[in-house]
Amino acid sequence: MINAQKLDNCFLACGLRENMTGTDYARRAVMMYRPDMRMTKELYPAIAAAVNTTPGAVERAIRHAIETGFDRCGYNDEVMTMFGNTINPDTGKPTNGEFVARMARLCREGQDV
Repeated sequence: MINAQKLDNCFLACGLRENMTGTDYARRAVMMYRPDMRMTKELYPAIAAAVNTTPGAVERAIRHAIETGFDRCGYNDEVMTMFGNTINPDTGKPTNGEFVARMARLCREGQDV
């Protein structure tokens, strides 16, 4: 079970804002995520069906939210604590899959951030 308050705090630390469609899709992705789940074949289509859009639009919106958020907040200490050396040094941002998986792991009930 994902702790919604912890997820909100992690999203804010990463610069994701609630007024972005991609943030809503990323939230849904974290809530639905399972380690054995394939992002493009299972997760994006499930979210797309729930919000009446395409899997490609879901992927792009999440990517845009992550890129915008990380550009906004930079690679601060809190982000460093959450992601460590898993962020691509060339772009300074995680991939969608890395972001969703890490948020799900960090925000599970009983886990400390």
